[in-house]
Amino acid sequence: MLKLGMLASIASIIGVLAFASFTPPAVAADAGACVHAELKTELVKKACEKGGQKEAKEAMKAFMKEKKIKSCNECHSKLAPKYELKTDALEKFQKLGGK
Repeated sequence: MLKLGMLASIASIIGVLAFASFTPPAVAADAGACVHAELKTELVKKACEKGGQKEAKEAMKAFMKEKKIKSCNECHSKLAPKYELKTDALEKFQKLGGK
């Protein structure tokens, strides 16, 4: 009976470790990469090349601060993880002087 209990304990520990170490393939591939395949602005393209998603987010925050834009939702319909753009987002960006 003691051997069965010990075997069950070991199996439980292995199962927990296996489950805890599992990372979804999309996250494991490159957690910091930009999510858009086609980048239409120089600002975001350069930021993504330099430092991925984090750098692009920082560049856009700086642009927003400079242009006094109050919310990301003025151009994005959804934020993380895909940062989906509204249909007029690029036009707004360009009118504010973005390249």
